[in-house]
Amino acid sequence: MLALGTLMATLDISVVNIALPTLSHTFGVPLTTIEWVVLAYVLTITGLLLVLGRLADRFGRRRIYGLGLTVFTLASALCAMAPGAHALIAARTLQGFGAAMMTANSVALLVTCFPPEERGRSLGAFGAMVGAGLALGPPLGGVLVQQLSWRWIFLINLPLGVLALVQLPRRLPPDPPRVATGRLPVASALLWCSALVAFMLALSRGPEWGWGLRGVSPLFALAVLLLAGFAYCERRVSDPLLPLDTVTGPLGISLALSLLGNLVSIAVGFQLPLYLEEMFGFDAGRSGRWMVVLPLMALVLAPIAGRGSDRWGARPLSVAGFLLTALGLLALAGVGTLPRLPLILAGMALVGIGQGLFAVPNSRALLSAVPPGKLGLANGLQGTVRTLGISGGAALTAALLASRVSAHGGGRLVAGALAPGGREALGRATTETYLALTAVALLGVMLALRMRPGAATQQAPGGPGAGARAGA
Repeated sequence: MLALGTLMATLDISVVNIALPTLSHTFGVPLTTIEWVVLAYVLTITGLLLVLGRLADRFGRRRIYGLGLTVFTLASALCAMAPGAHALIAARTLQGFGAAMMTANSVALLVTCFPPEERGRSLGAFGAMVGAGLALGPPLGGVLVQQLSWRWIFLINLPLGVLALVQLPRRLPPDPPRVATGRLPVASALLWCSALVAFMLALSRGPEWGWGLRGVSPLFALAVLLLAGFAYCERRVSDPLLPLDTVTGPLGISLALSLLGNLVSIAVGFQLPLYLEEMFGFDAGRSGRWMVVLPLMALVLAPIAGRGSDRWGARPLSVAGFLLTALGLLALAGVGTLPRLPLILAGMALVGIGQGLFAVPNSRALLSAVPPGKLGLANGLQGTVRTLGISGGAALTAALLASRVSAHGGGRLVAGALAPGGREALGRATTETYLALTAVALLGVMLALRMRPGAATQQAPGGPGAGARAGA
């Protein structure tokens, strides 16, 4: 049941991208407008994850998850019926709100449904479902748009959503009695959401708008001011939205590792298609098929890593994962000026294996580092950091690659329209970009070494919950 909700929320991050040109043509609006169909969804999820995680800790995770599933399903119907671009963007915002309620609680619900010795295995299967959603999105979206209509990329959520709602009361145990001990700090919540939206918007628009004063710098400054206001409000309340003691120690290390892991994996997925198309003349379809290697390896390794974390804990698998990721990135750096398809394939496979080994054990360690009453907070933080890593990785890679291509005399980095000498400049810039990413992966190795030995094998929060195993 949780897998269905996760599949829908994850699928809708990637499935819509393929339909953007069709939507732009259908509604007669520029791509810069229709891109908000994706941005509105992602920004809403990112801004609300932490707040909704805290609300779930207070009012019940099943209750919030079920409400999110309902909102998401209804919003999917509204998206499919949207008469214009702006109506679709509004419906996507509502859909993002529902997805945030599900995402902020799915993993927290999962770990309460399994005994400690089986949580790694369950998280591995869950991680495989996330990978499947991301991998299925582009090809499924292409088939639906080409054979049926763009509206079907939203209509497919309706039967899945109804099925999950029917199964929810039978598959998930009721929320335990909770006593509200205070009020949610509304001012802190608003400042946190606003700061994250400003920061995410700046990261995602930076490559297009520019990073200077006429570009996204004012948005970064606004995000900093809002975060300062958030910190001020947090010091003045007895029950803060984000207690500082929760982001230090083991939880802080796991969050940092999640940020770095998502940053390097999305950087590879962002840069390599451009490299394959410019250096080897691949079309978009062929380069896309090559890029399946990375998520496929991560998908295969996730269940194995989950079972391994049940036996050995998170630290050895996280260290090994980031070491293999660094080796893969180093291999990709080597192909910059000497293009070799076998080496590219090996580099992608190593990065995929490394991230597959790391992600599930780290998630297990993260959720094991908090008491039962803060599982929603930890889940919300994990989702927020994951989204920031994805957005930050794409934006920073674009900025670094473009600046190095220009520095090597390649002019502006425009796919299919490189200046004379642009291929050589792109090759050298690729080497430098992947060397920088290798350093990021090695930082991940050092952080992983600081994890507590056997951290994931200790008694995790939430109790056995054996009665709900089958439904998770």
